[in-house]
Amino acid sequence: MNRNLVFLIFPVLIFAYSCKKNSEAPSTRPLLMTVNVAGNYFSPVLGGVIFISDMKGNALSDTFCLGDGKYRFFGRAGTIAPPLIEVTTVRAEPYWHSFNITIETYTCIIPSEWTLQSYHADTVGKIYPSYINIPAHNDAILISSSGYSNLTSSLEPIPIPLYTSPDAIYFGIPTSAGMKYKWFSGIPANTAYTFDLSDPLPAEKTTVLFPAPVQYYECRVQGFPGGNFSSPIPYMVDELLGDGSITSKAEVYFPPSKFQGFHTDIMLVENYSSNQSWSYHVDGEIPAAFKKIAAQLNSYTATNTRLQVKASGDLDAVSGTWQFLSPFQGMVEWTVYAPDTSTSVQLPQVAPALNGMFPWFSRDSLTFEKVQLTDLVNCKGYAGMIGRLYNPLNPSGFERQEVSSLSGLNATRKSRFKGRTYRSPGSNDL
Repeated sequence: MNRNLVFLIFPVLIFAYSCKKNSEAPSTRPLLMTVNVAGNYFSPVLGGVIFISDMKGNALSDTFCLGDGKYRFFGRAGTIAPPLIEVTTVRAEPYWHSFNITIETYTCIIPSEWTLQSYHADTVGKIYPSYINIPAHNDAILISSSGYSNLTSSLEPIPIPLYTSPDAIYFGIPTSAGMKYKWFSGIPANTAYTFDLSDPLPAEKTTVLFPAPVQYYECRVQGFPGGNFSSPIPYMVDELLGDGSITSKAEVYFPPSKFQGFHTDIMLVENYSSNQSWSYHVDGEIPAAFKKIAAQLNSYTATNTRLQVKASGDLDAVSGTWQFLSPFQGMVEWTVYAPDTSTSVQLPQVAPALNGMFPWFSRDSLTFEKVQLTDLVNCKGYAGMIGRLYNPLNPSGFERQEVSSLSGLNATRKSRFKGRTYRSPGSNDL
């Protein structure tokens, strides 16, 4: 482990072990919220934070979470539970010598019970590869196993991590004759293996139509051999990035008859001068067409703590995202969700548990990143969305929903769409 990261993590662990679950139920303190944490939702190394606020953003109760379990949150003695509260979760992961910190706040929540469910897998070993008979290719080759992927222009003998053993390895190979593939089954962990890439087979293709011509897009498709969309170890079957050419479609390639379902994520930008983007996520078959949200972002203004927004159409939630980036502390991204009729979104005050975990963090250091309108296609309204995401009997998360969204970006950050590379569309895709 990086020595600098050890010094960063050590104070967090000291703070963690000094905290206890807020689970005792004094008779004079009202129960505000019960949260079940499962599946290592918070990093087992760093832990996480949950805090409850009133609708003005004042912290009412908070706790540090170092592991799965049931956490109960109580208000102050002699008070009553407010009819609506805000619930905030803080997740952190080590990243090089700093942290990636994701904060999510949900406003207008009726005191109730939630389940925060995550799905993780650990590596079980590696394959030590060598390659022969590599076909001539005109773009990066995709290497993928269950839970791992790499796009590379040159096949170097870099170990391939395995999350299950034995496993199959997929190669997507772009050639002058079109996209080809090779599939190698039954390879056990911790073995050396020579991959013979001669005579690759034609990959299957699905065309996804866009609702209008766009200058930039991202398309990411993951495959599930067993059709279990909760599995944390899907295959990456294709990653595409627009190259600046105007197009009305994306052509996705994958090995035939290997997967029972797919995650498909697509993001569209009409042109590089636009400050709006559209996103669509769906499970199941790769969609024939991008489903655009039937909502409009009429106007918005933002400061480093507050967002004013006017939206119309069919949507379930409005959200604002703020960001802080430091090469020494890491990246913080804080998103606040509010009902579809909301015209104002504000960051809550930082709770003591968050200050204890990261003493250097201040919400005043954040910069507005984007506003987003979100529609869960098979759900109606904000309350229905919350019930679907955090239902204690069947938590499903955004990643298991059919979701359409529209984002309005901070105008100074529009250029982030340029200069990124996955697999270029190439002549076979346009």
